[in-house]
Amino acid sequence: MLRVPRPVEMTAAENAALDPLFELDAARADEIRAQRADYRNAAAAWDADLSAVEQWRQNDEAPVQGPANPGGDALPGADPTGRAFLDSIGATDVQVRFDAGDLNCGYAAQAELDTWRTLISGGCFQTAYPDWLFVAWEPGTEEFAWPLFVHEAMHWWQYQNYYPALLEADREGVPEELYDEEFETDASCRAVYLHGITRSAYADSSSPCTIDWYEGWFLDHLASLGVRVSAPTAEEFEVTTVIRP
Repeated sequence: MLRVPRPVEMTAAENAALDPLFELDAARADEIRAQRADYRNAAAAWDADLSAVEQWRQNDEAPVQGPANPGGDALPGADPTGRAFLDSIGATDVQVRFDAGDLNCGYAAQAELDTWRTLISGGCFQTAYPDWLFVAWEPGTEEFAWPLFVHEAMHWWQYQNYYPALLEADREGVPEELYDEEFETDASCRAVYLHGITRSAYADSSSPCTIDWYEGWFLDHLASLGVRVSAPTAEEFEVTTVIRP
């Protein structure tokens, strides 16, 4: 004979004791859904930045030639166009433009501020022209030409490797003023520590190398500002289970 078990009847007190557990489960489920959505949003944003950077890399527009470099149309030394050095860091499509015009932001800014008429040298990497470096110097400052060129080449390297994190900083509303100086320092120190430029070459420049630099130093600075510097992982967004004794 089939016996149907009698339903278990619970007292009001027992039901009341279970209510917080159901509420906790409901809250945990809501938290999991929220974390899942946050992960998907973060991953989508990061992937969109990677796509934007890849599209940016495809821009091969050449700038219009500005005023000629007072120091000439070649870098001093055995690598007059910087070709060998650029190839060595993977910048095979990058060219140097000897230009003393407005596109050379470093030279133009220094010239504008030079009320004492000192000798000027300056360079620039423009994100509008990913395949070009701008350098210029006046006769008498040739010793700074190569360090200047390498510094700008390091900016190219930074954008090749750090651009997604920089886009993330912009999305999160982190002001450029909070990392611009460190960005410049990283470029100079990368030239010093990895490419043989002396610290003294940058000592009197707007971007001296004054720190004990290491690979990843700039990304660590961005991370200290709360900026995501690597692709999100699902593990970061897991909801940790509360373990009670």
